[in-house]
Amino acid sequence: MSRTRWAIGVDTGGTFTDIIAMEIALGELRTFKVPSTPSDPSQAVLNGVDAFLKAVPGARAADIGFFAHGTTVATNAVIERKGVVTGLLITRGTGAVYMARMSRQQPPAEMLNPHFQKPEPLVPPRLTREIPERTLFDGSVSQALDEAAVLAAVEELVSLYRIESLAVSYLFSFMNPAHEQRTREIVKRRFPALRVSLSSEIIPIIREYRRLSTTALDAYIGPTLERYLTHLGDGLRGRGVTSRQVFIMQSNGGLMTIRQASSNPVQTLLSGPAAGVLFGAYLSRLTGLSNVVTFDVGGTSTDIASIVEGAVTETTEGSVAGQDAAVPMHEISSIGAGGGTIARVGVDGRLKVGPDSAGARPGPACYALGGQSPTVTDADVVLGYIDPDYFLGGNFKLEPRLAAEVIEKQVAAPLGLSVEAAASGIVTVINSRIEGELRLRAISRGFDPRSFALVALGGAGPVRACMIAKNLGIRSVIVPPFPGIGSAMGLLMTDVKRNYLVSRLKPLASFPLAEMEEIFASLVQRAHAEAAAEDTNVAKLQHQRYLDLRYLGQGYELSVPCASGAITAATKDSLIEQFHAMHKATYGYDARERVLEVVNFRLVTTALLQKLELKPRTVKGLPALESARKGTRRAYFQEANGWVETPIYDRARLHAGQAMAGPAIIEQADSTTVLVGGQTARPDAYGNLIVSLNDN
Repeated sequence: MSRTRWAIGVDTGGTFTDIIAMEIALGELRTFKVPSTPSDPSQAVLNGVDAFLKAVPGARAADIGFFAHGTTVATNAVIERKGVVTGLLITRGTGAVYMARMSRQQPPAEMLNPHFQKPEPLVPPRLTREIPERTLFDGSVSQALDEAAVLAAVEELVSLYRIESLAVSYLFSFMNPAHEQRTREIVKRRFPALRVSLSSEIIPIIREYRRLSTTALDAYIGPTLERYLTHLGDGLRGRGVTSRQVFIMQSNGGLMTIRQASSNPVQTLLSGPAAGVLFGAYLSRLTGLSNVVTFDVGGTSTDIASIVEGAVTETTEGSVAGQDAAVPMHEISSIGAGGGTIARVGVDGRLKVGPDSAGARPGPACYALGGQSPTVTDADVVLGYIDPDYFLGGNFKLEPRLAAEVIEKQVAAPLGLSVEAAASGIVTVINSRIEGELRLRAISRGFDPRSFALVALGGAGPVRACMIAKNLGIRSVIVPPFPGIGSAMGLLMTDVKRNYLVSRLKPLASFPLAEMEEIFASLVQRAHAEAAAEDTNVAKLQHQRYLDLRYLGQGYELSVPCASGAITAATKDSLIEQFHAMHKATYGYDARERVLEVVNFRLVTTALLQKLELKPRTVKGLPALESARKGTRRAYFQEANGWVETPIYDRARLHAGQAMAGPAIIEQADSTTVLVGGQTARPDAYGNLIVSLNDN
């Protein structure tokens, strides 16, 4: 008899690690949450696998046929500046490129902060060495590589500063990588354990700053991520997980193997939140709401991303903690606003919330794990939004007394407020911070936030979403069946994707057709070789070609799809028309009289995987809404100016056709949805909770 096969998705957050298991043949779902282990994040992932094996009768590790993981290890290494000591080799005379260009513009939230300071570079000047060498714009060599200077520079960096990793970014190496490749040979011969990241391999594109910054990021986080993935891989194999389909989420929403992630870690910078965006895009299609904002609130942060007309917005000019990266990634904004975000009274006597967090250890005071600071979760418990006896389905009991005590001592007493007024103030401040980010994100792209629906994800997303939606005038909120594990579900809704690119500056009209074909052919050849090495069926590999085009003289470009088949004069005409239309849609004008210039050739390959799908639910007869009612609880609502005896509903017992008017609280094992007055919640056939703002 054949064994049951399972697909596992694991998303690691700052406080909890989420696991979803799907029985591949029938689509049966199991969900789990385990505490995160910040000192060794891989241990929480392995604990999640253990929880699955223990909870599912007869399940074996060998039954796991697919494993996908979203990780914040790379992100946290950058944010917390916990990467390795990294050296940098650059072309002589280009020392100002990194320092002068890095994060020149303040983030929107800091535009009015007179004390804002640019983040420090990951590689300070003292760890940077300029090497005599020079490759010209056409790939020809003007000055040979000074090999003695390379060896002397690296020996000095290792002996004086104990560097563990080295970034190499020479001018025009994307046109001719010979000097960078020779540099690695010299370094590896002398220091075989030293990690070396070459810009010509990490991101072979024009624009020296973005290439340099991205390569520095790769080198900085590389050893940390490699150690993490090694430990994770060893742990999975030690438990008997034998499948070769073990993947890590990339920042662009595609999956890559552990080996690929170890060799190109910069691709995982937004690995964690990217999966939640994919799930939001799926819900957009499922509900017919084409414009949505994914609103993923965890223990430490809130991640926000826009989906316009069903398409995820992407960028190749993103940044993490002020460090610029040119790799393809979902356009995600992250702010320090989660359940564990700490509240305090500032030196100016005003209430402050965030961005620092209590994290998983010690966590909020109500966790009773030693937390001494009031947090947003403590406020939610005090205000009656969260049932302390039903947190995580009753598997993690909270202590409301401890929450009230820290809020009284550190917030209420200094401000002369009651405990409930202080807790309400904490909620107001955290909601205002998130609302500001949502507004800025929408308005900066020319959108009205009221024209979007919110997709509430994360354990704390549904607690905040309805309040924020009402304040912003957003008319719809989508709360999926398992919002607390939304990112984990997104891991089972994607494919294996790889990106390949090469820069070639030349006017499109005069670009030889044969040369264009040759460039794309070389990218395809490389993609097939790497796919074959990973046991991917090359014959079923999908290809999408792109050309990054711009008007001659512009400082930015747009990525235009290039049809498959032979490139002809008609292909060029189509590319030109597409670019003009895309430019007008993006920037409001086109300039058809201007010459178009090719900047980059891109190839995206996709290996399709079986995906999780929500199935419509059927019920014989519609039960009365009262059958889902658990009782009532006092909860504090500002619009009611105080406490309200609030109905509590069990999410698992709700069905399509029922409707609940706010104020109301809807509980489930992985999250709690708080409805406010003026809103109505209705389950749909797929188990989503659709919250609507009532017409006045």
